[in-house]
Amino acid sequence: MPAMPSQEVAAADHGRTPPARSRKRSTTSRRRGRHSGDVLLDAASARMIERNSITVTFAEIAARAGLNSALIHYRFGGKDGLFRALIERDVGGTFPMLAELVAADLPAVRKLDLHIRAITQTYFDHPYINRLVAVLTQDVEGEGARFVSERVVRPLHEAQAAILAQGQAEGVFRAVDPMLFYFSLIGACDHLFQARYALKWAFAVGDIDDSLRRDYAQHVLGLLMGSLMVRPGE
Repeated sequence: MPAMPSQEVAAADHGRTPPARSRKRSTTSRRRGRHSGDVLLDAASARMIERNSITVTFAEIAARAGLNSALIHYRFGGKDGLFRALIERDVGGTFPMLAELVAADLPAVRKLDLHIRAITQTYFDHPYINRLVAVLTQDVEGEGARFVSERVVRPLHEAQAAILAQGQAEGVFRAVDPMLFYFSLIGACDHLFQARYALKWAFAVGDIDDSLRRDYAQHVLGLLMGSLMVRPGE
């Protein structure tokens, strides 16, 4: 989804594999001097990753955080509020870096490469994201659907449209509909992480490790670039 952090962009831009981020959080060390809402988000995230499920109770989250479960209602107003806060932190919080990527002095092909790798990294780091989105957007007319559309979909679409326009101006990308491109890219990146059942039962893959994530990012990049790039003589 988002652009890579600056150190990962630098690593990737020099042909090195960006450092894998740890998916484990030390709640005790992070608790000191931190806002209780942040500690609760860390605890909820860690519990969802451990369970490979978003079905976690407030009591479990509070116990993991070492805080009173009543604070979840106080800070977030309920489960939907907690889900929105996780999405805002894990996805929306990276959009300043996405804006930096769009504005960077890099060719459009390189920007798209980094963007696709960052999307798969986000799903890898926060594998519950697509499930949170599914819950919040069940009611198309609801506040959750509006939140996801305004805080996630629109910024991604606008950034991708800018990269596509740059590529067309550079003469390397064909003219494509940015909306259709958004659905193609996000759908491709999302499905690997959403279809863990297929990995387990059809392909005997127990977990998505960083090697599979990198391979899939390269695969998606190849598919999209193959359809985007202007061929000689066109």
